Amino acid sequence: MAECPKVYLDMEKFDKVVYNLLSNAMKFTPEGGTITVAIQSQDDHCILTVEDTGIGIVPEQIPLLFERFRQAEGSENRSYEGTGLGLALVKELVELHGGKVTVESVYGQGTTFSVWLIPGNAHLPPDQVSEVTVEVNLSRAAVELADLELLEERAGDLELETREEDFSNSPEPLATSPYILVVDDNPDLRAYVSGILRDHGYHVRTTHNGLEGFRLAKETSPSLIVSDLMMPVVSGLEMIRMIRNEEQLKGIPIILLTAKIDEETRIEGTELGADAYLAKPFNDRELLAEVRNLLALKATERKVVELNTYLTESVLKRFLPPALVQKAAAGDLVLDLRPEPRLITVLFSDIVGFTQLANTLRSRRVAELLNEYLEVMTKAVFDNGGTVDKFMGDAILALFGAPEELTPNEQVRRAVNTARAMLRSLEKLNEHWREHGVFDTTERQSVQFRCGIHQGTAVVGMFGSSERADYTAIGPSVNIAARLQQAAAPGTVLVSAAVADYLQEEEIIKRSPLELKGVDETVLTFALTPELMANR
Repeated sequence: MAECPKVYLDMEKFDKVVYNLLSNAMKFTPEGGTITVAIQSQDDHCILTVEDTGIGIVPEQIPLLFERFRQAEGSENRSYEGTGLGLALVKELVELHGGKVTVESVYGQGTTFSVWLIPGNAHLPPDQVSEVTVEVNLSRAAVELADLELLEERAGDLELETREEDFSNSPEPLATSPYILVVDDNPDLRAYVSGILRDHGYHVRTTHNGLEGFRLAKETSPSLIVSDLMMPVVSGLEMIRMIRNEEQLKGIPIILLTAKIDEETRIEGTELGADAYLAKPFNDRELLAEVRNLLALKATERKVVELNTYLTESVLKRFLPPALVQKAAAGDLVLDLRPEPRLITVLFSDIVGFTQLANTLRSRRVAELLNEYLEVMTKAVFDNGGTVDKFMGDAILALFGAPEELTPNEQVRRAVNTARAMLRSLEKLNEHWREHGVFDTTERQSVQFRCGIHQGTAVVGMFGSSERADYTAIGPSVNIAARLQQAAAPGTVLVSAAVADYLQEEEIIKRSPLELKGVDETVLTFALTPELMANR
């Protein structure tokens, strides 16, 4: 037999040719048969042959053999679905080398596949040729043969359904172990992959095509999915698209197993959301490394999301109602916090007599009482959809209409309801403080509340620097609300004419115009009706 002249190969691609031909031969050669691999020179070609003494192929099936998802007629075990995909890939990869693949078979006696390669490099694009001598990697060859032997062993010893689920000799996975879904139409590869994962402590479930994989993922929410690329019914790429469009599933990491690793497929898979590719043939170390890396990455992403959620909530809850904070943390609320002029309603409240009360108590007790007061006042603001701008001692500045946009009428309605709720809350708080002996029963029986509300334009947004910034409102409207509060009698709520325009006649009592300190205009003022404040 003449020695073959030098041929030029893409070793990664040609490795898959040899692997798939050997895998196919082992699948269809019963125990006791033989498989022969040979290389010869003939008709100006270098020919690689893989000959087996297996079940053979009926003549009418041979023209269809290299079509995807075809199975040779005469298979003794219907678990060999998907074998034709490997042969289709062999044909594609050999043709990329400028060669061809042929098959001869006698049904019941065996099959010979021949790979015809053209020596030299004249038939190849010059920019794809590199003068690099490649040594045979005996270690890799040993690993690949071991993989094939393991597939053959499992295929021969186990029935399809029990093979996938019966791993009684494997260590029992821990209750906290990640759960991995394996999706592959080839039962041998399913058994091989799931066996590796179970042997290393993972919970595993398997299914045979992308549609069933998607359904099972929806039912069980796996920690990770290992899927074949090309499968009948729904392919791996189609399954990825379905999973990434499902809100509850889109974050699951996915490893694609494929012998077709061309650039176009890789780009398409990446665009659809594949997290990693594992090229066939692969060994257990490669698989486990990808699984561990992706699970670790997912755990880190989860921690980052939790941290971001915590930071978002801890910052926003200082001034936003809980419902808006939850929407913002979930990404359902987009807040533009850049400073901008807006029509808002400003509520400024204070309690009268707290400073004098503080002078009679220890500092720690003063802090406790002030926090109790601010807690119930903040609840009143948030319950009515307002924003807490800031605390200034025992004073509270609240905004309505920022950052959540509200109509002018709705702003006023919420601000007025907040003032009424604040007044009622302080009455209950005074009663609580009296019961606990906070007040001197001979002199002071309570602290009193007063409030000012005004509607007007202010610049609202984040003010400060990268080191420190606060959300606040700046402008005359804020000043007017603060001056109204100072002018209000204890136990009353004073509003401007801009606010009164949205209230009913029975809700307000007209007061004298006021020339407020720091405001260059006379402000018409109105007091909320006490009876209505008590009843609403």
